Amino acid sequence: MSTVARLLTYDDLCRMPDDGQRYEIIGGQLIVSPSPVRAHQELLGDLYAVIRSHVRRHRLGMVYFAPVDVRLSPHDVVQLDLLFIREDRLDIYKARGDVKGPPDLVVEIISPSSEKTDPGRKFDLYAASGVPEYWLADPATHRFQLFVLHDGRYTETSPVAGRLHSTVIAGLVLDPSALFAGITEV
Repeated sequence: MSTVARLLTYDDLCRMPDDGQRYEIIGGQLIVSPSPVRAHQELLGDLYAVIRSHVRRHRLGMVYFAPVDVRLSPHDVVQLDLLFIREDRLDIYKARGDVKGPPDLVVEIISPSSEKTDPGRKFDLYAASGVPEYWLADPATHRFQLFVLHDGRYTETSPVAGRLHSTVIAGLVLDPSALFAGITEV
């Protein structure tokens, strides 16, 4: 007789303890991560400041940082590092604190605890869920990747003169080397 594990849902996630761990559900399975490392937090703060300033100045939408539960399906609830939602889609961020559906931009910063899920399982999940743009930054290697969704698959965007141009945040141009310049060594 075989037993099949029940797939977890957002309701299960809401019952997790508030113990400083980061709880997510991918494919109905629980993923537990410790708090991020210092370099991760420094890069997250800098990215948030740059994006938020641009988005507010041009009234394009809102930028949020973790922890925010993002419900991509009944069995996929993630806490990404940073997200952007266009002005006309802000209703997907519910009053109770969860985002229901794909944000317009997802940013993940790789930490030692997320080096397998962020560029792997989450990469595939975000593409399958229809997230139009995905950024992946690694403070340890100073690698910054910008992916744009085309026909359900991500294509990496190449820098122009060392800068990356967002396709979902009009006019936003990033200089990854400048972002990594102020980050404490990992």
